[in-house]
Order: sequence, then C-alpha cells, then structure tokens
Amino acid sequence: MSPKDARVFIVATCGPATPERCAAPFFFAKQAADQGARVSICFILQSALLLKQGVANSVYAKEGGRPVSDFIQAALQAGVVFNVCDAALKMNDMSPGDLIDEVDSLVGPSFLITGGLEANLVLNF
Repeated sequence: MSPKDARVFIVATCGPATPERCAAPFFFAKQAADQGARVSICFILQSALLLKQGVANSVYAKEGGRPVSDFIQAALQAGVVFNVCDAALKMNDMSPGDLIDEVDSLVGPSFLITGGLEANLVLNF
C-alpha cells in the first residue's frame, strides 16, 4: 500500500504538564500527510488542553525550541484533521468555545474505536 492510499489515525493524550511529549503527534501527523496519507488526530485526556485558545503558544517541547503552536499550524497546513473527544473537554473543565477555530469536530468515545479500526496505521502519543 502506498502512503497515498493510507489512512493514519493518531491518538493524542499528553498535555501541557508533559511538554516534551506535546509536539510529537503534530510532527508525525504532518510527516504522514506530506507523504499523501489521510491523517486525523483524536485528542483525548489532557491533550485537549493544547487546543485551548492561547495554550499551545506557551508550551515548548524543548527549551529554546519552537512553541507547540508552530507544530499545530504545520499539521493543519498539511491537511491534518483535528477531532476532540467531548469527554476530554469535560475532564479539563473546557467548553467547545474554548477551542481554537481549526478543530474539525467534537466526537464521542466510540469515535476512537471506529477510527482505529478503519485506519491502516494507529499511532499513540
């Protein structure tokens, strides 16, 4: 199967409390999209906090590096689809209005199962 026929499903779990892990889902999503794969990220647990307006601007995976917001923008520009679990919003005391405009949809827990089963590759960060 060529990357152009592939579907990549990424599950993001880490948030600002573990900044060294936060850029990875966006970095790998962009790489897969650049190879022609259809890529989506499902944000669960604390990762939803990265999509709260303004938060990713102050999270750095590496001291002296770029903010996670740069990795988010690169993934979006590559065509990566962002889905946020509504349970993660509740867990983090957030509402849909707190999210950046580029979030494609709010999803329920069953979306994670369906997305994983339909994908050719599932990555978890």
